[in-house]
Amino acid sequence: MAVVRSALVHTTAAAAFLLRRPPRPCVRMLASTSSVEVAVPGGLTLRGTRYASDASEGGRWLLLHGWLDNSDSFAALAPKLCDADGAAFADVVALDLAGHGLSDHRNGPYHAVDFAADAIYAANELWGEGCHFNVAGHSLGGGVALMVAGAWPDRIRRVAAIESAGALAGPAADAPSSLRKSCRRPPVGGSRRVFRDAADAAQRRAAKNVMADARFTEREALVLTARGLEEVDGGVRWRTDPWLLRPSRLRLDPSQGLAFARATTAPALLVLAKDGGFARTGRFVDPSSWWVRVGAALAARVRPGAASFRGLGGAATLADLSARIRALRRRTVVTLPAGGHHVHLSEPDAVADAFVAWANGGTDVYGALGA
Repeated sequence: MAVVRSALVHTTAAAAFLLRRPPRPCVRMLASTSSVEVAVPGGLTLRGTRYASDASEGGRWLLLHGWLDNSDSFAALAPKLCDADGAAFADVVALDLAGHGLSDHRNGPYHAVDFAADAIYAANELWGEGCHFNVAGHSLGGGVALMVAGAWPDRIRRVAAIESAGALAGPAADAPSSLRKSCRRPPVGGSRRVFRDAADAAQRRAAKNVMADARFTEREALVLTARGLEEVDGGVRWRTDPWLLRPSRLRLDPSQGLAFARATTAPALLVLAKDGGFARTGRFVDPSSWWVRVGAALAARVRPGAASFRGLGGAATLADLSARIRALRRRTVVTLPAGGHHVHLSEPDAVADAFVAWANGGTDVYGALGA
């Protein structure tokens, strides 16, 4: 019973904190924006947007988006961070990952470790070789951010993941079949669907989102179209590299994912949404809680069919991500009472509140969260 009570505190403490804050007044965004381009090894150029406060110096942040999104997924959140705390968020750069948005395509297979390597090379180009910075990401980008924090603990000041607890892993025994399946049909660029216009493309994306999210509507999807679409004969189509739609040739083994978490020394913030990726059958499952870790591990052993690593709902996946969360030594877990998988798009004020409070060391406002 005590364990269940602890899990409930995780949710209610965050809800109470957010609800007792007065609503933000409508203010003019003060952050300035500019385009950025960085070259990374392999001949690729990554592009994005820089959001800068009026502070002469301060926190450097690299923001990494989710799979099939682009850097504009932070267009609502990033300015709010700069405006709320110009010192902690003085220089915020949101990048299009390779194959996404306006960044170059690999025109070949993608792996999370490649995105992590690109991120550290990009930071070197932005702020100098060996620079110290903060990194945050959403979904896939959150997993990449946590990999960066584990691989370069001496350079990362803080790491944050929105709707993510690390890159998805798979059983080592599945490696041969994963490689075989990924090589069945190389993608053909000309076969991508053409839409009438941006509204048509956004409507389709909202209806068939990467992860089911009732709060990700056509309005949120439209935010991604400016960087995500290109004009072609007959209309527009998503710029996304078709290779991103192919299965991964190789996933991390769960032990490797755990190793990245254990190697992370920076304070880590995990922002989850009640209706996001960790909601199972309509009910939120807190992956950071002890009872979920133990229960999922037992379910994966007792019920072989529950051991699937596909998606966030599989028992083995939950056990794996729960173990990684608890391996983060300086973690803070915030569960927002509203929002889906794209909570940073649909509820940017709530996410900004959590980021700013945490960046200023205000972990006490979350009560038992992350304990």
